[in-house]
Amino acid sequence: MQQILYQNYKEAAGSFKNTLKSKEVQEAVSLHPVKDPDYQYRIFNYLRSVKIMGQYQREVRLHRDFALMSDLIQDGRFPLEPTLSKPPSLTKFHPLNSKEVIPWEFVARSMYSQFNNNPRRGIEDSLKGSLDELVSQVLMKVNKNAHLRGRTIDFKEIQYGYRRLDPMHGPDYILDLLLVYRKYRGRKMSMNVRRHAYLQQAFLPVEFREDPGVIEIEDSGVGAKVKSLIHLFAGNTVSPAVVNKRSEHIDVIMPLMGRFKIFQRFMDNVENVILKPKANARLVLVLYKAQDDPSAHQQTLDLVQQYREKYGQDFSRGPGLQLGAERCSQDALLFFIDVDIIFTAASLERVRSNTHRGSQVYFPIVFSQFDPEPVCYAGSPHCNCKAAECVLKEEDVTEAAGYWRQFGFGIAAMYRSDYHKVGGFDLSIRGWGKEDVDLYTKFIENNYVIFRAVDTGMTHIFHTIQCSESLESAQLIMCINTKAQSYASTSLLANQIHSNPDILRRLEVHYINRGS
Repeated sequence: MQQILYQNYKEAAGSFKNTLKSKEVQEAVSLHPVKDPDYQYRIFNYLRSVKIMGQYQREVRLHRDFALMSDLIQDGRFPLEPTLSKPPSLTKFHPLNSKEVIPWEFVARSMYSQFNNNPRRGIEDSLKGSLDELVSQVLMKVNKNAHLRGRTIDFKEIQYGYRRLDPMHGPDYILDLLLVYRKYRGRKMSMNVRRHAYLQQAFLPVEFREDPGVIEIEDSGVGAKVKSLIHLFAGNTVSPAVVNKRSEHIDVIMPLMGRFKIFQRFMDNVENVILKPKANARLVLVLYKAQDDPSAHQQTLDLVQQYREKYGQDFSRGPGLQLGAERCSQDALLFFIDVDIIFTAASLERVRSNTHRGSQVYFPIVFSQFDPEPVCYAGSPHCNCKAAECVLKEEDVTEAAGYWRQFGFGIAAMYRSDYHKVGGFDLSIRGWGKEDVDLYTKFIENNYVIFRAVDTGMTHIFHTIQCSESLESAQLIMCINTKAQSYASTSLLANQIHSNPDILRRLEVHYINRGS
């Protein structure tokens, strides 16, 4: 009875932060005490996800049974779902060459992987949650008829394991589990046992949902109430104040100080993506005067004036991003960008579709180019090698040419109302970086959905990074790390070290000298 009416003594206030996946909680019919609405919603959401997961698993089993029966009766009239109808196997994917082989990641106390610049790192919380869920499902299957057999098996720990992701079928796991075997009928006994578990989580088919691309404009003022009453008396139940997300106006806000030649390249991109096709977007230029290059300021103004006369496009100017946002309308969709970014029209479409007023902001993951000097060499396929200089190809999105800025938050899209709601940029931050991380954190703290995804249409063109010693320690570390990461790929640096015997034997010579 105590297990059925479960009383949580392990965690304060009955929060169930770490015990939701335990066997006792899974088998209980009531949980006590749960008085906080946030905890109640969390428990409800988890139990609902368990039910949905069970239905997904049932769908997979039905597909496999259907495929098996089709093979037995040899009737090919009914099409099969290839990703679901195949039985569990670690050899579903057959690589055609060595490059297509999917490597395994080793999991123990730490994570060992070739997919990260740090080959040994801590296990991410997402993977910990997946492993807990897998072990819970395995034990539920093993103990399904435990009461009839007079024994039960409990989980103790994962000794080690292997993991890989098959993008066509799903993640695979090989786990070495330490279990506790308990027999409570006849001769009672308890002992530790080790078992290997070969597991595969099957991907479900891709589901497509049609998005009408039309949203209502939210307005909580007195005028909105008057309009709603007028529409009500007129017999209209739906407000006509809507905006089409596919053609929504975007204010592209970009700060600039000096760097006139880079700005020329950026404006060529803006002309091809926004001005010539007459896209519903506007550039809000935030211009600073560069002390070391005073002529660049006037050159920039002259170039902007040329575009204004050619296209009739109005550009706003201000002393900072904050002022740039203030120059836009209250319901404007803001897109903060850097002068070193090259973007496409498809990127603007993703800006529109991935932002939702009052609930979701968009922080795209941008491809950042490496330093061309070590990447460009004679016969390199990754560059446009010229006589005087070597420039990486903008369309080359490979591991050798650059990397995805997983922890870069400077490029962002949001509504101005949401920007002000969370407090905007911290204007007290000076120098390189950190202000974008601060804004990103504010959106998280205000419970906004952060939509992050790789945007293949955005490329950060390489430029040298100067880290001033006057920066704060946190900013200086971020700057130095970014500078080091932008030098070259890990494989290229490793090949350079392996091809240089002096570097490989440096430690050995050092020890010899110490011994002598």
